[in-house]
Amino acid sequence: MAVADSLGPAARGRRLEQVGALRESRATDDLNARLQQDGYLFVRGLLDRELVQAGRAELLDQPVLEQTYPMRSDAMKAVVHGPRILGFFTELFGTPARSYDFIWLRHQPPSYGIAPHCDTVFMGRGTPDVLTAWIPFGDIAIRGGGLMLLEDSHRIGRERIADYLAQDVDRYCENGPNAQAVETGEMKWEHWRDHTDWNGEITEDPHQLAADWGTRWLTADFRMGDALIFTLRTVHAGTDNETDALRLSTDSRYQPANQPIDERWINGEHGEDPIGHGLAAKQGTIC
Repeated sequence: MAVADSLGPAARGRRLEQVGALRESRATDDLNARLQQDGYLFVRGLLDRELVQAGRAELLDQPVLEQTYPMRSDAMKAVVHGPRILGFFTELFGTPARSYDFIWLRHQPPSYGIAPHCDTVFMGRGTPDVLTAWIPFGDIAIRGGGLMLLEDSHRIGRERIADYLAQDVDRYCENGPNAQAVETGEMKWEHWRDHTDWNGEITEDPHQLAADWGTRWLTADFRMGDALIFTLRTVHAGTDNETDALRLSTDSRYQPANQPIDERWINGEHGEDPIGHGLAAKQGTIC
């Protein structure tokens, strides 16, 4: 994958010109204050490295990596739904925490990273007090396709992308030109303004986004046992994986157990898998 030069991480085939290091959080920090200030917590060694390694080994042993696999893997759930991470979020929330049942598996071969977005457009039907934990299931070098966060975006974005933050990717115009396509699954998501195919991104250009907002991207090298935790309104994206390795990670979500939860991401009444972004999740509105 060709890039402009050989220094630092790249995004969409170009080196990041303005890039900083994620600030690490420690047990002695006031984590709630840090989360409010930075929009994220980068916690080295939060998880048991041996458990993460066991989950990684199991993933690599699978002939096909299906999105639903982590929900059926005891080794994966020991990390993502285990007492260590749930205890961390219970202490952070000051009340018992629960996780979404769905676990997002990310396996990125050498390729571009995911485009800039916020999680709220994918899971905003419950409490806004949901936090994402991005967990690397393998050590990830700085050019290995890790995650990057847009500095101060949880504050800047309130005005810059207010219309975007109000969206739900599964909502569509039932009186619009794409209603039938959405209702039959021919079109997955409809852009709320342009009525075109949409993947939930803010933009495809992370470089221009940082320049327009007068800020920079933050990233790090990641190690098994680390966790990067951030809010639903923190803008994030993937760096390019320029290595020969398959980058493995998961996204999981946590919230206070006593608050409303987005029904798309929890098991059904009889143990059925979450409906996710399937047809049952679509919500038609008159536009």
